[in-house]
Amino acid sequence: MTPSRRMRILYVNHTGNVSGAERVLVDVLKGLDRNRYEPVLLCPSEGRLGAEIRALDVAWKPLPTVGARFSLRPDRLLRAVASMGKAVVALRRQIGELKPDLVHANTIRSGILATVATLGRGTPVVWHVHDILPKHPLSAAIRLFARSSSRTHIVAVSHATAQAFCGGLDFQGRARTIHNGVDLERFPLKASGASAFRDKFGIPQSAFLVCAVGQICERKGLRELIDAFERICKGVPQMHLAIVGAVVFKHEESYYNTLREMAADSRCSERIHFTGELSNVSEVLQGSDLLVLNSSQEPFGLVLVEAMSSGTPVIATRVGGIPEIVTDQVNGWLVEKGDSIGLASKLLNLSFDREMLSQVTQVAHQTTCPQFSLQRFHNNLGRLYGEFDSEHASSYNSAAKLAFSEHVRP
Repeated sequence: MTPSRRMRILYVNHTGNVSGAERVLVDVLKGLDRNRYEPVLLCPSEGRLGAEIRALDVAWKPLPTVGARFSLRPDRLLRAVASMGKAVVALRRQIGELKPDLVHANTIRSGILATVATLGRGTPVVWHVHDILPKHPLSAAIRLFARSSSRTHIVAVSHATAQAFCGGLDFQGRARTIHNGVDLERFPLKASGASAFRDKFGIPQSAFLVCAVGQICERKGLRELIDAFERICKGVPQMHLAIVGAVVFKHEESYYNTLREMAADSRCSERIHFTGELSNVSEVLQGSDLLVLNSSQEPFGLVLVEAMSSGTPVIATRVGGIPEIVTDQVNGWLVEKGDSIGLASKLLNLSFDREMLSQVTQVAHQTTCPQFSLQRFHNNLGRLYGEFDSEHASSYNSAAKLAFSEHVRP
């Protein structure tokens, strides 16, 4: 890169659908210093991500859809290789035209594509890892592939995600954690008065409202949450449950249908509300008494910080990156994954203990939220980009790197 132009960063996302990783990508681009960096995004045209990025005045170019999923079945593996091969060819062509100084691959699949597409070019590639790499033969191959290229750098959204990705391999300082951040101003503390969210969905203002917010998929543990609610709903007639979110990927539609059937057959079906995806999540959190994130696996958990910022206490499972945010009985509560009975007991007890809810909420808002602010996220990402920016590299010497507080834990 010459000093006469901005550092050009090519962002790659293997899907055009929007879920947690894409929300983070949008936040990255919103906070990018355009005087210093020139962003370009490549992603498939299907889904709304491209439109959201163009609305930020960021250049967008289409990428063939990547349909690769974890499978060792020969037919699926061949389809995955063909899908990724087509995307690699298109990506390599764009890299040749754009000549980026850095490729920021926003998913593991995108990282594979970008590292292959930049072979022979010397372009550094950042793999932004938003998912817990599962125990699978293909995971070992992906890990070894990432480790084999000295141009590949791993940025994980939590220490748990970083450790799962790296496994027992030494990435020689090329792997670190940068926790996600939340724009805390978008999630102000709730104020007294009627909740517009409750009015919209016919939930009494006097009800004790439990909410689950996010993508509807099996790993979010919504079946177990409904089961926990049904176990106690007759004993707490003032409690309602709101499930806020939508299916992002088609293979989860049958799971969603199962949830709807389960709720309809419940003894308290009139108190279980499916709202669909809502644009104003802040309004949901401000109108709720308790947020539950009952995931069987969770790389980070942005909604936990959003709830804490809104003054809404949280219950979450002790999995993945969640314990890096929630300390049990200090700024929220932790339960074991898949334990509907334990979750039900916790919901029952907390619904009658407003004082405890208030104490924990105060600690979460004052102490935890600042640790996961969007400003801190942007600062840490800026440090990372600075290491690849030859014009400014001298300001990011080895001492600064050692001082970077969010490197992967040993």
